[in-house]
Amino acid sequence: MRNTSLLYLVLSLLLFSTIIVTTQWYLGKRTLRWVGRLDLPDKKKRLLKGLTICALVFLNMPLVYTFIAGVPKNPVPPLIMYPIVYPYAIWGSSYVFILIILKLKDLISFALRKTKTLAGRSSSQPAENEIYTDPSRRNFLSIAGKSIVAAPVALSCYGVFIGKQNYITREVNINIPGLPMELQRLKIVQISDIHCGIFMGEAEIRKWINILESLKPDILLVTGDFVGTSNDSVEYCAAGLKYLRSMMPIYACLGNHDYYGNEKDLIGAISNSGVNILRNSSDTIAFKGADLNICGVEDMMNSDPDLAIAVKKIDDTKATILMSHNPNYFKEAKKHGIDLTISGHTHGGQVDINLAGLYLSPAQLITKYVKGHFIENGCNLYVNAGIGTIGFPLRLNVPPEITVFKLI
Repeated sequence: MRNTSLLYLVLSLLLFSTIIVTTQWYLGKRTLRWVGRLDLPDKKKRLLKGLTICALVFLNMPLVYTFIAGVPKNPVPPLIMYPIVYPYAIWGSSYVFILIILKLKDLISFALRKTKTLAGRSSSQPAENEIYTDPSRRNFLSIAGKSIVAAPVALSCYGVFIGKQNYITREVNINIPGLPMELQRLKIVQISDIHCGIFMGEAEIRKWINILESLKPDILLVTGDFVGTSNDSVEYCAAGLKYLRSMMPIYACLGNHDYYGNEKDLIGAISNSGVNILRNSSDTIAFKGADLNICGVEDMMNSDPDLAIAVKKIDDTKATILMSHNPNYFKEAKKHGIDLTISGHTHGGQVDINLAGLYLSPAQLITKYVKGHFIENGCNLYVNAGIGTIGFPLRLNVPPEITVFKLI
């Protein structure tokens, strides 16, 4: 199973890198053509073209490093992170939007040219050359074009330096018919997708540990992906969870990234911190005389989740919470009438575009359960947006989330 996970990781990185290289090649050629059309001496044009090529090479140094040495397994020192890794992340996440904007511009320009060709130009219309040679119009179009291209870069800077660190605590009410009054006082907190590694070291872990400590939950549930691409940094996560375990019981399930290294070593490190990892298994906790079932299943992508086995030993007349890293397992939870399924995996897409009712997220490619609360057939699903990142270390309109559940 671990070999399958590694193959999936390698193929994902290969596809990801191929897309980056080909699209940046296109943008580079387009930029060089634009430089060639500038009203500048040839010497300055050659200088600008050289600087453009050097900038693209510099911005992609981390990608080249990844091809040669693999994804860094541990947090990168600030002297490398800020001048090298973060510029790559900002460029890598913004150039996609720049590419989309440029292609939309091309499409609009093509449509306008076709419209003019079909309709003909009336005598009252200014000549096309007049439009583009008018200094005021030309200046306006130049400023507008630069602003449109600069906007994605500015948004990416926000997502890297602010968005991914702006933790939120989201309170969610879950209605469970017949719930004992005692359980309505229970404070259940969920975190997901920690992804310890290059962008989640001790300093970042300390931030969410402090938030969780201040919340004083009665129980903490962790829905998988403790690490990013290897187990090398799992000790940071395990140490933080061990500190929290001294104050509260902690249950967890595994995520797909937890299989990329040796999952036995990861399970050992997390279990030794006092966390109860539920793998197609369950436990029942008593709170002020009332019982609550906690179940966990294996990850859908890397193992064999079996809810029938997980719920075999529980009293199904009691309220039940299921931890499944992948929200697509909700269809199985509904068959068993699980009161609340909690998941992660999607990161809420990390980028959320919501304009005039149009909702777009990369996570829509893998599930309809991107983030938030869903109710189907009387069963609840909550998808946590996670606290770590994967791919580019940024979040736009999807802040790292700690969820507090109130059962009612």
